[in-house]
Amino acid sequence: MRRELCAGALLLLLIAGAVWNLHIADRLTERVSDSLGRAEQAARREDYDGALQALEEALELWDGAKTYTQMFFRQPDLDGLQDAFSDLGQLLRQEDPAWPAALDLLRYHLDMVDRMEHLSLGTIF
Repeated sequence: MRRELCAGALLLLLIAGAVWNLHIADRLTERVSDSLGRAEQAARREDYDGALQALEEALELWDGAKTYTQMFFRQPDLDGLQDAFSDLGQLLRQEDPAWPAALDLLRYHLDMVDRMEHLSLGTIF
């Protein structure tokens, strides 16, 4: 009986850890996404300095969680996200009108990283 209770407690602990991980991933990606929204608003007003500052805030948020992201997210997803940050920053510095496509790509990578943490048939199999 004692083994079953320990196994049940361990299972509950693992479930709680998974739920907590989902919460952390959602909160991180939401905060980064909010900063990207500010960057988009500034770029649409052609305030590229403000857009770069908001993008830098988003990157700082992401890099500030590097220990977490390196442990829980897949490396190819992280590489794609980092490349997308870099590409968007470069386009904003050049005031290139192609920045919306780079922003969409960055948001896509951020969304994919977040989705991979959620439970679905695709993430199980």
